[in-house]
Amino acid sequence: MMNTTIAQLAETRKEAYRKREIAELAESIAIDFINGNILEPEDIAIAEGITFSRNHYGNCFDGLLEHQRNRFHIYINEKRVGGKESPRARHTFAHELGHYFIDEHRNALKAGKTPSHPSFNGLRAKNMVEREADYFASCLLMPSVLFRKCCGRDPLSAILIEKLAKTFQTSVSSVIFRYFELNLFPMLIVLAKDGIIEWKMVSEDFKYKYLPKKQGELPPTSVAGEYFRLGKKPATQQIVFAYDWCKYHGVGIKEQLWEKVYYLSDTKVMSVVWRKEK
Repeated sequence: MMNTTIAQLAETRKEAYRKREIAELAESIAIDFINGNILEPEDIAIAEGITFSRNHYGNCFDGLLEHQRNRFHIYINEKRVGGKESPRARHTFAHELGHYFIDEHRNALKAGKTPSHPSFNGLRAKNMVEREADYFASCLLMPSVLFRKCCGRDPLSAILIEKLAKTFQTSVSSVIFRYFELNLFPMLIVLAKDGIIEWKMVSEDFKYKYLPKKQGELPPTSVAGEYFRLGKKPATQQIVFAYDWCKYHGVGIKEQLWEKVYYLSDTKVMSVVWRKEK
C-alpha cells in the first residue's frame, strides 16, 4: 500500500511538472501574438511556416496535423467545428499547434513514430498526448496573467464564465476548465450521462467531502439530478443545499452552494458546483 501511494504521489508530481512546462511554453508564445485579449492561431502558423486549410472532411477528425516532405500542414474540419471565428475552431487550431510546439509530439511525428494527429474535441480526452495538446491550447488562448486580470474581483458565477468566454472567444467549457486549473475558487465539476456520473473534478480546497462516486447516480435533489428525474431545466445558476451533493455529519443543514448545469445534449450534462458567498 505504501509503495502504491509513493508511486501515485510521484506520478502526480510528474504530471504537475509537465503541465508547468507546457503552460510556460504556450504562454511564452502567446505573449508575442496576442492582441488585447484575443489570439489568432493562424498568425502563429504563418510565422512558423505551417500551412493550413479549412474544408469539410466528413467526420474523420476535427483537426489534423500532418508532416509530409519536411513540412507541417494543419487541416481544420469546418463540417465539425464551424467557421474560423467559432470557439471550437479556434480551440482545434490551437490544439494542433500544441502537437507542433510540444517537442515530443513534433519529433515523433517527424520521425514517423506516430501517424498524423487526428484530433476530436471533447471535454476530457483519454489519451495523454491529446490532453497535453488540449492544455497547451487552453494556456495559449487564455494566458494565466490575462485570465486572472479579466476575472478581477468578480466572484465565480455563470455570468463571469460567459463574460470570459466572450472576452477570449473560447467555449464556456474551456473557460470552466481554465478557471479550475488556475485554482481560482474551490469548485466541483461533474459530467453525467443518463443520470450516471462519468467523471468528476474536485478542487483540493473544496470543503465538502464524501461526494458521489464515478459511475454512481447523481444526487436526486441536485439541479443535475432533477433534470434527469423530473425534466427540470433552469437556464440560470441555482441555490442548492450542501447536503444535496455531499452527505456527512460535518455539513450544516443550512449551508448553501451554487449549481449551474450546462446541457450538452438530451442525455449528457456538465454540472459546476461552488460555495455560495454570504
